[in-house]
Amino acid sequence: MHAIKDLECRMGIRYKVIWSAVVAGMLLSCTGSTSPRSSLTERDDEELEDSCEILSDEEDDAEELTLEEENNPRIDGVFNDFLFAYLHSRSLRRERTAKPLRMEQTNHPTELLDQFDPEFEFSFLSGEYFTTLYGNAAQMQAEDEEEFEEDSTVSLQRINLNDGTIRNFLFLRSEGRWQLDAVREATFDDEEDLSDFLAFYARFCKDSLFQMQSIANPLRIVLQNPEDEEDCIDGTIDADQWQTFCPEVPSGIISNIRKGQHYGHHRIVLRKSGLANGLQEVFTFTKDRAGWHLTRYEN
Repeated sequence: MHAIKDLECRMGIRYKVIWSAVVAGMLLSCTGSTSPRSSLTERDDEELEDSCEILSDEEDDAEELTLEEENNPRIDGVFNDFLFAYLHSRSLRRERTAKPLRMEQTNHPTELLDQFDPEFEFSFLSGEYFTTLYGNAAQMQAEDEEEFEEDSTVSLQRINLNDGTIRNFLFLRSEGRWQLDAVREATFDDEEDLSDFLAFYARFCKDSLFQMQSIANPLRIVLQNPEDEEDCIDGTIDADQWQTFCPEVPSGIISNIRKGQHYGHHRIVLRKSGLANGLQEVFTFTKDRAGWHLTRYEN
């Protein structure tokens, strides 16, 4: 039992560093530092012409990012690493975006997009965090251990909780290289394995009364010990304490990176990850006869 609890405590800490590690790796590459996991191939100073664009209001202050696009396992290995580089490099976006880009819509013929504005399309990732949905904690834990085969497809989803629409940005890995291959429009109803949960969560994040009614009583919480970052506080709180304790719940437009996760109809794990800091929060929702409830919170 102690081993299980220790594993649960370490999970929160482990996933806090995923994106901050990517950021650190990319910044190290800009200064020419190298490491076995996060370094990029060095280029001569006179070739450092690849400007870095941060998809936010502070684009003008973005640091230059050095990227060797050919034969670079760092960029094309872990998908999250490629996505970070793709979002921050104008030249990489030009190189790794299909031309023309396909637009797929349910019950409509496929269109070919002559123009595509990544700064606008991916602006939903310009905030302080992104979110990912999993079918269980094991999927979340194993995410970075997954190896992608050729012709693998990852869908970066822009989920609009206000109007029930989903825009899927489909990235294809072909010949060892990721590229944005197509865009697919969908609705919650098109996502059969997520439609029920998304309809619930859209109400959960904006209706405070409904949110309170959807908190398990008691609610299990696993918190990082402020006095020891290697330790966790594992306990429960009453449902009526949630409003006082409640962190910021992702709302409005959220993201989901689908890498082949399988979603059941009784449990969804929502992970909120900081883009450039150690933020890590995990919300576990479970469905019973009474409906969906938040049953566990971890930071």
